[in-house]
Amino acid sequence: MQEIKNFLTPKECQELIKMIDANHTRSSVVVGGTDRSDVTDHRTSSTSNLEIHNPLIQDIKDRVANILGIDINKGEALQGQLYEPGQYFKPHNDFFGGVAYDMHCKASGNRTHTLMIYLNDDFEGGGTRFPQLNTTVQPETGKALWWENMVEGKVQEQYLHEGVTVDKGKKYIVTSWWRERNWDGSGDENMYNESTKENKVAKIEEPQIVEGMQNKSYIVKASQAEGLKTPEEKKEFTSVADFPRFTENGFTLMKCPTETWSLIKESYELLKDKKENEEFDGKDEFIKGGGSEIMSFDHLSSMRTLIHNQLLKPHEDWVKEKLSPSFIYGIRSYTKGATLTPHVDRIATHHISSIIIVDKDLACGCTNKPNADDWPLDIQGHDGEWYKVYAQPGDMILYESAVCEHGRKETFGGTYFRNFYVHYKLQDWVYKQ
Repeated sequence: MQEIKNFLTPKECQELIKMIDANHTRSSVVVGGTDRSDVTDHRTSSTSNLEIHNPLIQDIKDRVANILGIDINKGEALQGQLYEPGQYFKPHNDFFGGVAYDMHCKASGNRTHTLMIYLNDDFEGGGTRFPQLNTTVQPETGKALWWENMVEGKVQEQYLHEGVTVDKGKKYIVTSWWRERNWDGSGDENMYNESTKENKVAKIEEPQIVEGMQNKSYIVKASQAEGLKTPEEKKEFTSVADFPRFTENGFTLMKCPTETWSLIKESYELLKDKKENEEFDGKDEFIKGGGSEIMSFDHLSSMRTLIHNQLLKPHEDWVKEKLSPSFIYGIRSYTKGATLTPHVDRIATHHISSIIIVDKDLACGCTNKPNADDWPLDIQGHDGEWYKVYAQPGDMILYESAVCEHGRKETFGGTYFRNFYVHYKLQDWVYKQ
């Protein structure tokens, strides 16, 4: 058993409390070794099943998985609990036994770990008591408490515990349970299940035409045609020269699917106060002038998976090829004075990509004229011509990133410009070095 102080921030705890207050019902329990769950006087609290697609919930689940060293797919959906004055949860273990095991554990196995997070401490009573250990853990805002329900297949009876009666005020907690195998009891696992991916993709919005391309003919000189390999001609490539071209001009502009855009915006609100200076090999060669900051998705791996899966179909529909997710780094924030040197992306992994405009502030706050003309993406099409793409928050620029040179040649005169990047690789094409 271990306590982790400040596992959540006070702000995160308050957000979770609001979620629980907005949606909770009387808690039930599995009735002693049976297959029934009923409301009884063994447990008098209320329960809130927390929204699995919420970025904060995804982030917490990621953190718990990292702390416990467990595959995130084994985690049940997070559950919130509310204890009002006089409410309690009598002694119990979190693992299942008897008929209840057959009912609840056939697919996912038993509960191996429990992690409980206290969201507040402004109440009286309400500790977590372990009678066999002669220990009572006192709540502290943001503190996590975890223990193992099973070790090497053996249940740990000593972690019998109870939620002591709350005497005054309200007690809020979040509980995370983890299984022996991938969790399949609530639909939570469908976010990560390849077989159900088609049911989870967002609806594609009607694409927009890039300004300046409406009346432009697509002509390829005979000397160029040799380099424009089609998927039917070849299934491997060794360089940009023989990399296949899949679309007419290598890029397009469309609206980000509504569902995915909502997830990105929610993630942005969660992360925008957690910017860090961005560092990577060769950064100084590409990002010059003002530089850049990163809002990392390192602790949002399940959110990355969800967004990758939702945006897979729009990208596949555009190139008419099977793709596999490769990278999502996070949200990059360019700062005043920045330029992005034209380049192509990694030929081994960044084949088909998109840039989603998240947020921008074009006013520089200085004495000279602000950048009222926006900050366009410069991109070279398959026809050899350069285009300027002006996009707004919620717009998604799809591009063949390994072959279409792209950058931002103009100096950014605003305060910040924030993009979200999504990268895929071709399933049926092989890069041979």
